[in-house]
Amino acid sequence: MKLFQRIFATFCAVIVCAIFVASFSFWLVQNTLAENQFNQRRTIETTLMGSIISAFKTRGDNGAREILTEWKDSPVSSAVYVIQGDEKKDILNRYIDNYTIERARLFAANNPHSNLVRIEYDRFGEEYLFFIKGWDNHQAQRLPSPLFIPGLPLAPIWHEFIILSFIIIVGLLMAYILAGNIAKPIRILGNGMDRVANGELETRISQQVDDRDDELSHLAIQFDKMVEKLEKLVAKERHLLHHVSHEMRSPLARMQAIVGLIQAQPQKQEQYLKRLEGELTRMDTLVGELLTLSRLETSNMALEKESLKLLPFLGNLVEDNQSIAQKNGQTVALSVDGKIPENTTVLANESYLYRAFDNVIRNAVNYSPEGSTILINIGQDHKHWIIDVTDNGPGVDEMQLPHIFTAFYRADSSANKPGTGLGLALTQHIIEQHCGKIIAENIKPNGLRMRFILPKKKTGSKTEKSAN
Repeated sequence: MKLFQRIFATFCAVIVCAIFVASFSFWLVQNTLAENQFNQRRTIETTLMGSIISAFKTRGDNGAREILTEWKDSPVSSAVYVIQGDEKKDILNRYIDNYTIERARLFAANNPHSNLVRIEYDRFGEEYLFFIKGWDNHQAQRLPSPLFIPGLPLAPIWHEFIILSFIIIVGLLMAYILAGNIAKPIRILGNGMDRVANGELETRISQQVDDRDDELSHLAIQFDKMVEKLEKLVAKERHLLHHVSHEMRSPLARMQAIVGLIQAQPQKQEQYLKRLEGELTRMDTLVGELLTLSRLETSNMALEKESLKLLPFLGNLVEDNQSIAQKNGQTVALSVDGKIPENTTVLANESYLYRAFDNVIRNAVNYSPEGSTILINIGQDHKHWIIDVTDNGPGVDEMQLPHIFTAFYRADSSANKPGTGLGLALTQHIIEQHCGKIIAENIKPNGLRMRFILPKKKTGSKTEKSAN
């Protein structure tokens, strides 16, 4: 059974049960009220008749007449009759049919102690019949139903049937509307999922339910956000695949050309083998960085971290890159804010964090002119350590600056520079794994500053290996 049918059937069952319960409750209340009114009226009628009989016994016909006259304005007195002899009228000249009188007389003869019908005699032996009209009715009559259609010439039962049928039809119509209102966005969501499953990642559904403001419309918005992220991820993967194939094709083509040259000029074999070795090294580096990037992007496991002394770590970085910088007549310098304590520590994975800083420092060395200084400065704010790597290179065009952390993106200033185009992408992922962030900004008059922002280790945190 489909969801719409289940919802519709549920609403129908609820409506039918509600009508049944309401009808039964109404019937029960009506019967209870009618029964109470009947018992109260019958009590008053028997009390009145008892008073009339007592007055008759003491004062005769006049006593009974006086009591009835006194009660003539009460609706109860209209049901109490006193018949003298064979008269067809009672003592107040109210007409009563002969059949009713004969039945009452017969009942009184068979039930001499009844308080509903009684035969008494005056002192002259004249017979008087005292009875309450409807003495033989022992069940309360149902009160008039409020389910009445004015002007419709049908029995009351048909009035009730018509009104209840109308209520059921309206209830079913409302159930259909409510079921459709609930099932429609679910159908839209299902159709959207089918389209996404078929590869239509541009699918969006929130605009189809923007007339609602409930959990289902919020679910549609979340669906659109999910598909948007999925579309970006797929586009990113396609972009990565495109560039990987391009980056792989270039060294493979060069290696194929080198092999051809070796075959054509065996006397230069040693020279060409060195070039072949360089291409193989470049491809090995590219594959290694791709594997690292893939591991960082897709792994759900956090990096293992331990307490790392920040100043010795940065000192080692400077020392390791100093030899490379000296080949270009450059200097790598470390500047420490005087307020930074010697035992400053961060929670980090040393090998990955080293790789992140090393990528940035090597880039600074490659793009800085001869005789310049690459400055590494460490400072702090209330919650973070701030490490700046500043060079004196040409910087990056402001339009390209937001994209330099994208895999394989090469800014104009990187033309003819060595590298795979993955270094900064790796750096960003590593810093994010350390709950930090990296920001690139141009400085005047020239140069680029890469700012690393790392969280301070909380007081009392474990120094042993831990996960993020």
